[in-house]
Amino acid sequence: MSKTVLVVDDSRVSRMMLSKMINMVASDWLIVEAEDGQQAVEKATADTPDLIVMDINMPVMDGFEAVEVLRPQLPDTTMILLSANIQSSSQARAEELGVHFIAKPITPAVAEKALAIWSRENE
Repeated sequence: MSKTVLVVDDSRVSRMMLSKMINMVASDWLIVEAEDGQQAVEKATADTPDLIVMDINMPVMDGFEAVEVLRPQLPDTTMILLSANIQSSSQARAEELGVHFIAKPITPAVAEKALAIWSRENE
């Protein structure tokens, strides 16, 4: 059965890049995209993805707010927050929420790291 990843970023280019890189590493995964935290909540609630990779700074609802809504609903979903803001406060907030943190920019290594985190959590 194929796995689903929800890629959330307000930048269309970032979503496309990350989706493409995940597809290169894990071609059997279904990739669903959302452009803000509100869409992420709607799509994750409907699709129950195995992995969510989400930007922090977005309009409407940011990544932290979306995780606060989704974490109780989807306790088995691996959640990773991405951000160019690598301040320790952002990393600490991600940790408080029980999610992983990966620094941008989006590179093939980011896609591989996200899938490796998912893999470790689901061994």
